[in-house]
Amino acid sequence: MEEQGYIELRIENFQKNLDPKDIDITEIKNIISDIESFLYPTKEEKRTRPHVSYDIEKGSAKHKFFLPISAVILFNGLTSEIKKRDSIDFLDYKRQEIIDKFQRIAIKNGLTIEFSSSISYEPTLIIDNKSDFKLIIPKFYESEFYLYGEIYQEGGKKPNIHITTVEYGNLTISATKQQIIEGEKKAYKPYGIKVQGKKSLEDGKIHDLKLLEFIAYKPVFDKPLLQRAIKSASENLSKIKNLDKWIENLKADGI
Repeated sequence: MEEQGYIELRIENFQKNLDPKDIDITEIKNIISDIESFLYPTKEEKRTRPHVSYDIEKGSAKHKFFLPISAVILFNGLTSEIKKRDSIDFLDYKRQEIIDKFQRIAIKNGLTIEFSSSISYEPTLIIDNKSDFKLIIPKFYESEFYLYGEIYQEGGKKPNIHITTVEYGNLTISATKQQIIEGEKKAYKPYGIKVQGKKSLEDGKIHDLKLLEFIAYKPVFDKPLLQRAIKSASENLSKIKNLDKWIENLKADGI
């Protein structure tokens, strides 16, 4: 088992009289969520992260997280580098956003937030009303995306198509008249489409979409192929002691 350690956020107010009982459960929930995202910013990292436990102690309000030493080293390194550079622009979007959030809370409520750990008892980073970290990353990026779903409307004075997708819900895609009238009528049929547009780095939503091409989607049920796949998988599945737990671990968060 990997060596364990802890990271700590010590929060103090101007009056120097903050106590754990003064911290609302919503604040505790937000701190826990933010620290988890700072250490494990992606959905895959959250899904596979190690066990993390939490405690709150006196001495102002000390939020302590107990976790593997490798995560403590990562936390220590990132917070030390922020202090050294006096900047957060080297961090990914999620981590920048979390530090910016702590900064806004400290300024708004007159708090001092000290970051330390079991391998660095002196604070590696202090955020207070004098902090001035700049969130300077773009809000979105432009790219091409493949979407799959049912087209429920096409045409209009300004040509476009409307598609329902599992990942993003209902979307409107701008198109040309020629793209819409070519080939068969596509309304109320499952289709794949290739589009160009923008994706928000904040919430993952896509917008300003333009149709590039249709990709016909025609699922075919092949029963013999399915039976062969089941037979092939059954041998290995029988070796798994706790199948329910194994399947649960395969599940990823929805977009």
